[in-house]
Amino acid sequence: MCGIFCYLCTNNNTSDGELALETCRDRLKNRGPNHDATLWYESRVLFYGSVLWHQGVSLCPQPIETDETVLIFNGDIFQTREDMQESDTRWLLHSIERCADENAVFHLLVSLRGPFSVVFLRKRENRIYFARDAIGRNSLLLGLVADSGNIFISSVGGLFASSVVHELPPNGLYFIDLKQINEPNCITLLPWTDDCTQTEQMFGNALTIQLKNELVIPQQRITVQQNFNFHQLLTAADASPSEEGPFETLLKCAAVNNTCNQLLSTLLKSIQERITNTTPFCKLCVASQSTCAHPKVGILFSGGIDCTILALLADEFVPEPVPIELLNVAFEKVNRANVQRSQIDWNVPDRLTGLSTLEELQRIKPNRKWNFVEINISRHELNEQRKTISNLVFPLRNVLDESLGAALWFASKGVGVKGGEPYTSTSRVLLLGSGADELFGGYTRHKTAFDRTLRLHQEKGTTAHMDDAFLKAYEALEEELNLDWRRLPSRNLARDDRVISDNGVTPRTPYLQEDFIALVRSLKASQRCYHPLGPGIGDKLVLRLCAYKLGLKQASVLRKRALQFGSRIADRKQNATDRSAYLED
Repeated sequence: MCGIFCYLCTNNNTSDGELALETCRDRLKNRGPNHDATLWYESRVLFYGSVLWHQGVSLCPQPIETDETVLIFNGDIFQTREDMQESDTRWLLHSIERCADENAVFHLLVSLRGPFSVVFLRKRENRIYFARDAIGRNSLLLGLVADSGNIFISSVGGLFASSVVHELPPNGLYFIDLKQINEPNCITLLPWTDDCTQTEQMFGNALTIQLKNELVIPQQRITVQQNFNFHQLLTAADASPSEEGPFETLLKCAAVNNTCNQLLSTLLKSIQERITNTTPFCKLCVASQSTCAHPKVGILFSGGIDCTILALLADEFVPEPVPIELLNVAFEKVNRANVQRSQIDWNVPDRLTGLSTLEELQRIKPNRKWNFVEINISRHELNEQRKTISNLVFPLRNVLDESLGAALWFASKGVGVKGGEPYTSTSRVLLLGSGADELFGGYTRHKTAFDRTLRLHQEKGTTAHMDDAFLKAYEALEEELNLDWRRLPSRNLARDDRVISDNGVTPRTPYLQEDFIALVRSLKASQRCYHPLGPGIGDKLVLRLCAYKLGLKQASVLRKRALQFGSRIADRKQNATDRSAYLED
């Protein structure tokens, strides 16, 4: 990851920009520990960039300036480029400079494959362009300073005084005409999605974002669907809802088996992109560019199905002498006033599941060295870092954001114990299972939508009515899955990026690769889940079948457990949507 920051002065007072940068410079520098620099353009626009070197044979400094362009970029561009040895930052700069107008710039950014956030100045147009990828995998904040009217764009926010700050919606290409910087409607949005609700009035009357809609929005490619339905297959086979019975029955169906093969093949390619497109150096050896056998890739590892599939497939692309880190975080339980404990029990649910699944990975891949890192965090240590975490989670503020943000921050920091000895992670890439629950139907609310609708339509017991009831239940599930998918960019991806990248680690999300998303979303809800089989089997059923095919017989039937509860950071007596006291400072 890299840290990017752009400050636009309405009054040519450069000290405003310098002061604003100082409030978050440390956080930005943490994201890009390998290089950083600042650049002023005409005493009006301050650019800052920090670099975490991943792509290209040599580090590309930022900001990068030519006679035509100033660019700061944070992200990874996959597949789009022919020469993967070239820095993706330099490639993007040259591509932007070949664009004749805003239409060409728009279509260039739409075509990019991979997570990104970017800010660039086109000098001949006197415009600042900025955007996040359409999935919203990387953070970019847009802020308005209340007393001066200055505008800033940044990877992280800190807690800016007297400023209104929002996560930039990943719904299109934005630009600011520097000739109109003092006007309240100086920002224009060229949307690449139809979800622009509330964008125009994000800052109220102080700053209006204009929509420009004449550009054609490219349509997502749709993969041809396989012809199967879990309900029909299991009803016809009269399968018993045992742990193995449904899996064996369903995989005998050629369409199901082919779908699993296609999913695994596409996911494997996504993982390959995210492991091989990086410099072959660990945290300890990147400065000297020394060849080493230290781990370079880690996995946020609870032992659940999503991360275990990633771990097993990652084995294909990491040389065997190099370990893969499995980072498992546990928190001291919240103590009640009337409960006394002399010793902390670190055997939280995710620790027990992680250790159990580790044994399964070791059986399947006995030649792989798995570094299982136990990251144990006391309440005292958590409280010591609350200011750091609040700055990173900002502008989000509720208890759930705090809990998940803290879990991810400590996990990506990677300071813990391996085999009873102190250990610190050396990985610069962290694979996450983000997106799997939204794509495959892994949340309780998905089962609730299905079950509630099924009950409503089961009043008559004939076969015809039963089939109709299942049809309606799957329609409700489909609607819930689509709603979750639309909300994903605004829910947690940018927050997770800010938190993890603070430790000089790049989060990469193989389930959120464009081809994989298109493939999964081309499947009907009835081809992803079958909730009558119960939790741990029916939810994310097609993904569980993939795990079963890989030999993960144990992990394929593990129930979904939220990170905040599995790691025991959250207090179950709290409401997840309450505003956090930690994040109110």
